[in-house]
Amino acid sequence: MNRLQQWMTLPYQWILPALFFCVGLLYLYVTPHFETPDSITHVAMIRWVADNNGNLPVQSKDHGQLYGQQASQPPLYYFLMMPVWSVFDTSDFDTFLYFNELAISGNPTRLGNRNLVFYEQPHPPDLTGTSLAIYVMRLLTLGISTITVFAVYKSARVIQPDTIGFAVLGTALVAFNPQFLFIGTSVNNDNLVTMLATLITWQMLLMLRHGFDTRRSVILAILIALSTLAKLNGLVMVLTVALAGLWVACRDRDLRGLIILGASMLGIWLVVASWWYIRNLQLYGELFGTGAMIANYGRRDATMLSLITSEWTGFRQSYWGLFGWFSIFTHKLHYQLMDGLTALSLFGMIVYVVQARKKPMRLTAFSFLGIMATVGMVMLVWWTSQTTGSQGRLIFPYIVAYSLLIAMGLTALRIPAGLIAIPMIAFAMYAPFAYILPAYDQPATVDQLPENATQVSTQWDDIALLGYELGETGIRFEPGDEIPITLYWQPAAQSAEPLAYFVSLIDMDGRALVTLDTFPGWGTTLPTWWEAGRIYRDDIVLQILGEPNGFSTVQLQIGWYRYPEGGNLRPINNDGEDIGAFTIPVGVYVGGDTDQIIKSRFTEDGTIFGDRIRLNSYRFASGSQLRLEWELMQPLDGDWRVFAFVLDDIYADGDDFEPLLQKDSPPRVPLGFLKAGEIIRTNHQFDLPDDFVGTYPLYIGWYNADSGKRLAVPFPANMKLLEDMQFDANYSN
Repeated sequence: MNRLQQWMTLPYQWILPALFFCVGLLYLYVTPHFETPDSITHVAMIRWVADNNGNLPVQSKDHGQLYGQQASQPPLYYFLMMPVWSVFDTSDFDTFLYFNELAISGNPTRLGNRNLVFYEQPHPPDLTGTSLAIYVMRLLTLGISTITVFAVYKSARVIQPDTIGFAVLGTALVAFNPQFLFIGTSVNNDNLVTMLATLITWQMLLMLRHGFDTRRSVILAILIALSTLAKLNGLVMVLTVALAGLWVACRDRDLRGLIILGASMLGIWLVVASWWYIRNLQLYGELFGTGAMIANYGRRDATMLSLITSEWTGFRQSYWGLFGWFSIFTHKLHYQLMDGLTALSLFGMIVYVVQARKKPMRLTAFSFLGIMATVGMVMLVWWTSQTTGSQGRLIFPYIVAYSLLIAMGLTALRIPAGLIAIPMIAFAMYAPFAYILPAYDQPATVDQLPENATQVSTQWDDIALLGYELGETGIRFEPGDEIPITLYWQPAAQSAEPLAYFVSLIDMDGRALVTLDTFPGWGTTLPTWWEAGRIYRDDIVLQILGEPNGFSTVQLQIGWYRYPEGGNLRPINNDGEDIGAFTIPVGVYVGGDTDQIIKSRFTEDGTIFGDRIRLNSYRFASGSQLRLEWELMQPLDGDWRVFAFVLDDIYADGDDFEPLLQKDSPPRVPLGFLKAGEIIRTNHQFDLPDDFVGTYPLYIGWYNADSGKRLAVPFPANMKLLEDMQFDANYSN
């Protein structure tokens, strides 16, 4: 037996689920309890059901209830997890759940503040009280997801029993999808309905291959009833199985089998699941309770076009791996590869259909998996057109259909299963440590300040800043840039109140171009948990969001404040002196500038100084203010400034003169930071003596503050004359 044959005989139906479970443990470890979508509300729902002896809450406008919209969910998952919650001492739940009010969710382009909740001990796991109860529920949910993986493999083997590679590839597309692993280890009813839908698919495919069987029909009926009691999207399986039953009845001319299937589905559903739908009719006047949920939590009207243009990209990304509360990207190459793989499989599906034209089971399976995938997507689109929910995880109940269809297309193109499965396994193991763990890990402690850190001595109450590290300083920043900052904090005592701090990028006028508000550890911890005397390394990144206007030298301002009242703590130095504000020079900012000059006067020849900088236009206003607009033609280093002289008469070359008025002005950004073609402005506000009125000549030019050298211009003394400037010290609006 050669090596390939040996690989073909391995028991993949056990290997792949076992490997999924092991990789899932990594995700369970690195992901804090409440950092998956809706996990908080699902835990709260389990808690409420357990505390109320199995009774269900009623959907209402009481948004103070933590379970929120989950009151409209079918209850099977909560009933299954209720005993787990009841076994453990969860009396610490209210103190365990501490929300991060500065958390950023739904925007993966933002950095930091990922955690919706503070965790005093995220790693290693806290195995006490509420935390232990949740870990046990997550472990059981991982087991549920493992059954899903097993059922995917079995479904693939029903379709192509002679092709191991197809089954391995189809299963790998589920088991080693990072998003499926991420959700599959969370407290979430999606995992239960996904397992049930996949088991239904397996049994449905057996029915399509072998025809009706009374035992199988009863199993299908039980699974369908349970799926509709797990989540409403389990109803998709009712339609899919019903159509499959009609197909088998027509193909095999087996009306009796169809009747048994239909009667079993209806009868068992009435016994197992109908009570919940009847309850909805009694409470809300509708079968599903979705109308009451939307009425209480908000409805939106979105068109298909708006969903595609604004949410399609996020939907695809969150199918393959968008962690946190829709807030942590993987690498963009991952999305590109999976998009490319999906697009390639669409072409392959055409080839598959052509190749399978003489294999009825393959075509039948392709058709019904397509029906399941299509109906599931249509239901999601219908739902998200009414309320926000464009997340890839919401089609996981049909992931068996999507994954097997993709596998059909890829295998039809003769792409080896290992070529896709092995990299997927590797990336699935890499992702939790590369993307999830760093987002929730708390600040490390250090024994002393590193040698490359800049030492400072500033204190806000009991919190001292010992030093900081920046990336490169004295550089140019633009919209979209990021400024990495490492701060070294040392508390003199454990804080008795929650404190947050801010980092602002401040221009030379004191205006904040961008501000980051955060708790220590980029939002992961609280000063109330810090130990006195320890040095905490705090790594953050300040993003220059949007396109704040301005050309200016900039500095970072750092300060602490009481949260949430907002009262700033005053920074003091070693001598106990209030320093007003703590700032760090970092460079210059060059962004758009909306402060346009009214171009009432232009230089006809576009006067160029030193072949480097051109005067585009100028304006004299308010009897004393000159504003100049310049365009840099070539890079120019050095401390260059603009002078503006007011003389009592026209200057002749070689004459001595004493300016009546003078107002020099440096550009807001040194010229060395600018690029050719960029526009800058200088303002010259003259201080006029009392009753200073008249028309005077005004001369402008550029000089180097270090050498006194002027930029050459073809005028006497390298000065450009601006004539007929009407000064008026008595000017008023």
